Amino acid sequence: MEILIRFMSELKGIIVLASVALVTFTISQTAMAQELGSLAGYVTEEDGRPLEGVNVYLENEGPGTASAANGKYVIDELEPGRYVLVGSLLGYEVVRRNIDIFGGQRTEVDLQLEPKPITLGEVIAIAERTYSAASSVTIRQLDLITRPARSSQDLLRLAPGLITAQHAGGGKAEQIFLRGFDADHGTDVSITVDGMPVNMVSHGHGQGYADLHFLIPETVGKIDVTKGPYATDRGNLATAGAISFTTRDHLDNNVVSVSGGAFNTINVTSLYQLPFPDLDHQGAYLAGQFYSTDGPVERDQDFQRFNLFGKFHTHLSDHAKLGVSVGGFSSAWDASGQVPARAVDQGLITRFGSLDDLEGGSTGRQNINLTYDAASAGTALQLRGYTARYTFKLFSNFTFFLDDPLLGDMIEQTDNRTLTGLDGRYRMSNTMAGVAGSATLGGGFRSDNIAVGLWKSPNRQRLASLVDADIVERNLYLWGEQELFLSSELSLKAGLRGDYFTFDVNDHLDRDTTSALPHASGYAHQAILSPKASLVYSPSQTIDVFLNAGSSFHSNDARNVVLGQRIEDEVRVLEARGLSDTAIRDQLTSRNLDPDQRGEETLPRATGAEIGLRSRLTNSVTIAAAAWLLDLDREYVYVGDGGFTELSDRSRRYGLDVETRAILTTWLLADIDVNLSRGFFPDSPDSENRIPLAPTITSTGGITVLHPKGYEGSLRFVHVGDRPASENASVTAEGYTLVNLFAAYRFSDVKVSLTVENLLDTEWNEAQFDTESRLRNEIVSVSGLHFTPGNPRNVRLGLAYHF
Repeated sequence: MEILIRFMSELKGIIVLASVALVTFTISQTAMAQELGSLAGYVTEEDGRPLEGVNVYLENEGPGTASAANGKYVIDELEPGRYVLVGSLLGYEVVRRNIDIFGGQRTEVDLQLEPKPITLGEVIAIAERTYSAASSVTIRQLDLITRPARSSQDLLRLAPGLITAQHAGGGKAEQIFLRGFDADHGTDVSITVDGMPVNMVSHGHGQGYADLHFLIPETVGKIDVTKGPYATDRGNLATAGAISFTTRDHLDNNVVSVSGGAFNTINVTSLYQLPFPDLDHQGAYLAGQFYSTDGPVERDQDFQRFNLFGKFHTHLSDHAKLGVSVGGFSSAWDASGQVPARAVDQGLITRFGSLDDLEGGSTGRQNINLTYDAASAGTALQLRGYTARYTFKLFSNFTFFLDDPLLGDMIEQTDNRTLTGLDGRYRMSNTMAGVAGSATLGGGFRSDNIAVGLWKSPNRQRLASLVDADIVERNLYLWGEQELFLSSELSLKAGLRGDYFTFDVNDHLDRDTTSALPHASGYAHQAILSPKASLVYSPSQTIDVFLNAGSSFHSNDARNVVLGQRIEDEVRVLEARGLSDTAIRDQLTSRNLDPDQRGEETLPRATGAEIGLRSRLTNSVTIAAAAWLLDLDREYVYVGDGGFTELSDRSRRYGLDVETRAILTTWLLADIDVNLSRGFFPDSPDSENRIPLAPTITSTGGITVLHPKGYEGSLRFVHVGDRPASENASVTAEGYTLVNLFAAYRFSDVKVSLTVENLLDTEWNEAQFDTESRLRNEIVSVSGLHFTPGNPRNVRLGLAYHF
């Protein structure tokens, strides 16, 4: 009841505004509406094969629909009259048909699209209407075409404004920065592949840990990006944003590619479409990849990774499609770790040296994903079921001899889990108060069975167990969303999502009286409601203005949640015994429990709003911009590296995102993204309120060549500005600007390529932290900048054979 009351209070303003708008619109309608008609048909290729995902709409009449897996489309609630029907899809000629709609009748119109080579200008010209500046599927498809990804880092960086950093030998999940967040390894950025979550909750290293290395970049056919907490179908961890990757159903052609170069780097990739007899209705392919590198460091990383992926789909009928994919990866590496800047300044090591070269790790994941899609007149159903097995082991030492001057501070973290889940959604056309729209209902669950551990392991030899726990974490969710086409210019989308969590922890060190860390076995449960609303005004086919508001959340580590429950239970027992507040605090402290953690949020809410626009200035230029604000609740955070909790005050972030795409010629594209942000802790003094490592300015851009005679290439830059590494800004994480070059030529079935990374040979720090550490020769510890050096200039050559 408390949750419902709190939600109703938050939603009150939104309900009032939406109600006023809806009532005003309804009153303005004519008392006697005409009998409405509808439109339906199939979209196919010239040979009769159905085309899925075709953008079908009525010219100058607002949003339309997309064709289903069987090629069928339906547009309901149309006023009688003459219209121009448009069908568009990348790689096909745009089709226009004059049609007549009659009241009380369904008009049947089939469309046949003719294949054509993709041109850059076409991508911008057919860009669809969306509900935010960052979420244009067509523009993201443009980025996927013109910026082919060669690694998981490249895939993530296709999200405008997202920057990554690697600081553990290449095998660890990337550190992610987006919209003023240092999202660590995924705490505030939700990532999925074919609907299957990538982020790991209650992970042994950090909450939301998102290791995307199981995904082979060449298999990705689509990317969806949302920024902020405004998407109803995205729940836990979708605060700064969410990224969804969709793998291809078919390959354009088979390919075998080999590339290699500096640092003993080699990459071998193969994709093969299996020769099914009935490719129109089913298909399957296999993909494999081997990657190895020693990195630029003095002590070879010996990083090796092997990936395998297979996907099969079949059309069960004209209206339904079934798909299954199986994949996995395994990797291992050594790492040189973080480098204290003072050790380099003193000449103890070089930038590419190491104080403990026994860091490293191994990890692996195996996935099975089952999908079912069905569509009929005005309805669509999606079901996703998945299971995954995951293992992780990481050796780290970033404080060196701070805690143990003799043996050193190396720790070992482990995570072994089984992940299962189901996600479904049903979409249907409907009307509300005579207003045409669509409603979507969704729900599902996720279950994680986890064994996590933390050891003191100097020289990779286990000396003492610090954390040893079994965790069972469940997340059940339901959501609903209503979209209303108030007019040909104005659309409204409002949604509500509910999430329920159960946390069950069996801490094997709960009764260890010698431990200096907090431990607790037990269970807890939490629930949260997240309202969302978006409004888009489109005065013309080339301009969309957005207004978004809503909330989301990220869950805390289950160990942190159960610790909070233990503190609450202990306080109630001690209060019943008549102990004073001071005595209660002393009792809790003696058990390594923080009394101030009582009552703190374990599902901290992120509440945000933004206003933005997307404009197609010409058929060759598109620009999008968004001004945004995001608040995050105060919370206690579980520190996976130490096995304890610490307070994180409520924070505020605001900023401006701008992205531009311009077609300079039929084969030359220019693009640039600029992202400005500021983050601070409102309850802290001005001199100590900076959010460590929160980006203040980031930018990416470049020029891309896709020439019809086989030439292709790009010259791109990445810029990250200086930012504070500590709350008082006494330590600065140094900014950098990198320039990368790619060139390729394809003749017949063979493509040769050249990649030059860090063309200007800039000296830069990829990851940076303000860390307290002690070197072997130091008497007292020092807090200062620690970094992982970025790659110097390096060259790679590639050869690919298409067949």
